[in-house]
Amino acid sequence: MSAVRAGIAGIMLPTDFPSLDHALPVLWERVRALPIREAHRDFIRCCIGPGGGTGAARCLARSGRWSVILYVGEMTDWTAHPITITTHTP
Repeated sequence: MSAVRAGIAGIMLPTDFPSLDHALPVLWERVRALPIREAHRDFIRCCIGPGGGTGAARCLARSGRWSVILYVGEMTDWTAHPITITTHTP
């Protein structure tokens, strides 16, 4: 797979990585300690956590873009932070 640019709005500036395999651990490291509801954390872990990324890889191969919304905080007091990964030419 080609190089990717990955970021989390308001949490991690878009950063270039040589591949999706390099980006996912960095994204997960930024997300895993945040105050996220357990069910949402499980979903995000499936997307970008250890052993995850298959769906993101398929989307990147198909359209060159993948994104999901990360909801940080409690059910009544949260902020939305899009996680975005795109392919690009280095």
